[in-house]
Amino acid sequence: MRNGVSIDHLKALEEIIDRANNISVAVAFLKSKGLGRIIGTLTQRLDAGAEVEIFVGTDFCQTEPMALKELLKLSKRYLKFTVWAAKPDARSTFHPKTYLGVNGKVARVMVGSANLTGGALSGNEEISLVWEVGLDQPLLADLKDVFENYRTNGRCEELDDIVLEQYRRRFKITEDAKKRVEKEIEASDSGFFDIAKLQSLHNEFSQDPLEVRALEKRRQDRRAALSVQRRIAAMSAIEKLSKEDRANFITLFRDLITSGDGHHHLWHSGDIHRRGQAALSDPQSTIALFSLAQTASRLPPEQGYARLRAPAGKIEGVGINMVSEMLCTFAPKRYAVFNGNTAEALRAVGAAPPKSVTLFSPIAYARVCDVVEAVRRRIGGEDLSDADAFLNWIYQKKVKPAAHK
Repeated sequence: MRNGVSIDHLKALEEIIDRANNISVAVAFLKSKGLGRIIGTLTQRLDAGAEVEIFVGTDFCQTEPMALKELLKLSKRYLKFTVWAAKPDARSTFHPKTYLGVNGKVARVMVGSANLTGGALSGNEEISLVWEVGLDQPLLADLKDVFENYRTNGRCEELDDIVLEQYRRRFKITEDAKKRVEKEIEASDSGFFDIAKLQSLHNEFSQDPLEVRALEKRRQDRRAALSVQRRIAAMSAIEKLSKEDRANFITLFRDLITSGDGHHHLWHSGDIHRRGQAALSDPQSTIALFSLAQTASRLPPEQGYARLRAPAGKIEGVGINMVSEMLCTFAPKRYAVFNGNTAEALRAVGAAPPKSVTLFSPIAYARVCDVVEAVRRRIGGEDLSDADAFLNWIYQKKVKPAAHK
């Protein structure tokens, strides 16, 4: 059974109710529009003496109190009609969508995804199975056992005005909270980024000759940086650094972080040289960090970054920017660069990167890598360094100018 075809959920449900002497329904959510579509058929069966029971969930306060009130009115009018409300339980959600109608010859059953709501019965994308069951079939006995369990397990209580009032109060609190949240989401979505726009931005980026040349230079610099990083990592084998070793380390390290004094600024993060210079005062620990990064870069991002996080935090001037540059240079297909520009660009495309640019958690960094990898796949980049170049362009050309208007 699927809505949008000749027989939708509403027609199937009407066939289940029609001519049934015993009707049992269990749904997670009940809404007035859904109830309104079957109330006529249901009342006809009650007038004919049918026994009817409906079990309704109250988890998440999705069920509408007005719909419950309508059922309660019917239950007061018909002795053979019972309405049960399933109490919320933190350990388990009451979530069935089961409709059973039994007469003297056959039972009709619908089980699937459709709640008793207007959308579920006709408009939503829902899928259910509908079939006839012989009165001697084990399946019918099983279904009857399910409903008997609902009556007796203590989770469901018979609906009366007290139960309804208690639920109405919870429903109002939830609705008020939803309105506040919806306002926050609406405010947040005011600058919502259509993901389809990502490709048009990349087309603009790719058609800029300056950016094409800059990207190629970045790739060349990344290869040069890899050679430098390997040379620094190899220095970890030196038990005690000589004056010459220290001078060599300083030259190599400054080649990565700055363009001053003829160095090459092989890492492309714009302001890494400001804080990063402080790491020169602890060459032994910094060299050990490069060696550790070389090994850790073979691991998945969460694990590899986790190995570097604690030792990196002990070295002055080393933050997420430098750690991610190391890892990305050693393994650009797994690890992403993260800095303030990356964060702002990711926010601009609808992601939610960590607000902090300090050494945040391994889980948060792995999530950043996943998002940057998704960007890379969409733009067809060679690796995450290509994605970083594109994200930096978004920041410089789109985000930063807009912020200064």
